[in-house]
Amino acid sequence: MSQVHPSVREVAVLQQATQMILSSLDADTVLHHMLLVVRNYFGASRSAIYLVENEELYCRAQSGDDHPGRRLPIGKESLPGWVAFTRAPRYVPDVSKETRHRIEDPAARSVLALPLLVRQHVLGVLEISSEQVDPFGPDAIGLLSVFAGQASIALENARLYSGNLRRIRQIEIINLIARSAAAAQDTRQFFSLLLDLISDTFEGTMIAIVLTPADAHLSIAASSASPEVRIEHFVASRQTGLLAEAFSQRSLAVANDLAARTNWPACFPDSGSELCAPLISLGEVMGALVLGHQKANFFSHDDRTIAQAAADVCATAARNVQLSEELRRVASLDSLTGLYNQRYFHIALAQEISRARRHKKEFGLIMLDLRSFREINASLGVDAGDVLLRRVATRLQSMLRNNDVMGRYLGDRFALLLPEVNAAGVTVVVGKLEQALHGIEVPFPQAPRPLSATWATAQFPADSESELGLMKLLLGRLETTRKQPSGAKA
Repeated sequence: MSQVHPSVREVAVLQQATQMILSSLDADTVLHHMLLVVRNYFGASRSAIYLVENEELYCRAQSGDDHPGRRLPIGKESLPGWVAFTRAPRYVPDVSKETRHRIEDPAARSVLALPLLVRQHVLGVLEISSEQVDPFGPDAIGLLSVFAGQASIALENARLYSGNLRRIRQIEIINLIARSAAAAQDTRQFFSLLLDLISDTFEGTMIAIVLTPADAHLSIAASSASPEVRIEHFVASRQTGLLAEAFSQRSLAVANDLAARTNWPACFPDSGSELCAPLISLGEVMGALVLGHQKANFFSHDDRTIAQAAADVCATAARNVQLSEELRRVASLDSLTGLYNQRYFHIALAQEISRARRHKKEFGLIMLDLRSFREINASLGVDAGDVLLRRVATRLQSMLRNNDVMGRYLGDRFALLLPEVNAAGVTVVVGKLEQALHGIEVPFPQAPRPLSATWATAQFPADSESELGLMKLLLGRLETTRKQPSGAKA
């Protein structure tokens, strides 16, 4: 049998190596396979793969080198930088005689640097070092050059695949944020849902959503960082740190090297890199999405793109939730007193009936009419009457619990909903409110008189188990009491 020619064997080896690196669409796997091929097929134990990132070379993968993550400028300063600049291979058979370019590997005695090109576009540089002088012959350099070309195609495929995945992730997060905005009842709930979405997208990162309303100080709407973030760190960052940079540029800002920045106010404790994407809606900076990680150089180009997309849609969604919340607030409040209006009181009553039935609880209702209010308007004027209504609202509201509901039902009539209060408790509350009203003096021209009211109460479920039945009974009792002498209650 004839012996296989060495060149045929080398081509077979190259084909096998090429199949290995082209079999994956994951960039990390492709880089790992490239290093394996260089080591196992070409016998080079020291190699590094630099990729172009932000107009410089970043050491994305390496073997036999103690300096991962190295960054080099593109240009004549270093050998990889020069190869990226010229797009041509460069072989230094004896490092001791090299005077034009800096050699990064101190243990190397010879270096071969090959550009990773796709359609004359530089993706990076494959640098292979040896502890021997002139170990690579023309055939080996030729095969490695062909291998570098195939590896470039594999990296470009992985990049395109990653880009497709990134766009899918962008669409997914945009849809999820939009759905969260539609489902959220208020801004607090929306920012809580948003925080969960961002946490799922950027696992292992510290996250804070900060707001900067025009008429108020900076605040933290939501945060997932542990330990708890401190507002003063963000205030300092807004003045001279990452927040200040992002807000002034009105665009995403990244600090991937916090340890190297002196007197730089970090937003998160012990963070090595931070990312800030401002929330801008209708030309106004509403706040920012701030991410942090303990590792330096953590945030990749994909992370930045996704964070920017999330911030853009988040700003619009947050604005819509705020407008919707404000619309509901205006529609539910009485413009004069700031109390709930009749519409909202009936909504709250229907909700409380449902809750009380489900949990087998009771609750009380109180309604009151101010006495002599027409006389007050006639004697003191409508403006004085409005001032009095606001004083009544403030005084009575201060006597209630946070979960009690008080509304201006009509004119000088007020209605109160007291969850989980029995009939005896309602009587006690009426006494306190009546005493509070007596503390308000009406300055009639003849002589000041304390304010008084007509009162009526109803109890769920003792009096009725329906909204219509309770309100009909309550209004009927109030009308009956109005016809009775002052001080009567129903």
